[in-house]
Amino acid sequence: MEIKQLKSITKDMTLLYVEDNSDLSRLNMDLFEDIFKHVDLAMDGHSGLEFYNKNSYDLVITDINLPKINGLAMLKSIFSKDENQSVVVVSAYSENEYKDKLDALEIKHFLSKPISSKNMMSTIYESIKKEEFI
Repeated sequence: MEIKQLKSITKDMTLLYVEDNSDLSRLNMDLFEDIFKHVDLAMDGHSGLEFYNKNSYDLVITDINLPKINGLAMLKSIFSKDENQSVVVVSAYSENEYKDKLDALEIKHFLSKPISSKNMMSTIYESIKKEEFI
């Protein structure tokens, strides 16, 4: 997946990115702001929910281990509003550690940190692809 190819799909899309690590968020925001029409960054789950309640997003990318409200609790609230929300979960922990909780929320896209740009772009594509793009 090349950035140009992904950008052709995401250029009119919005993203909510929830990450409490400021260095990582700055690094990823450079990529996200290049490929999405609009990106909101929240540094904790509570702020993520505030953004979500005020705006609509084509994609939510969130860490699990967040201050105030963890990523899974935030997603549970998001899914109560829109069960079809596209989501990518990232974590420094392995997927196996959260398997039951991820399965309960029907999370299909999970990335373990550290994440390469290539894996991030491929996962974004997989999470937002629609039949008309295939």
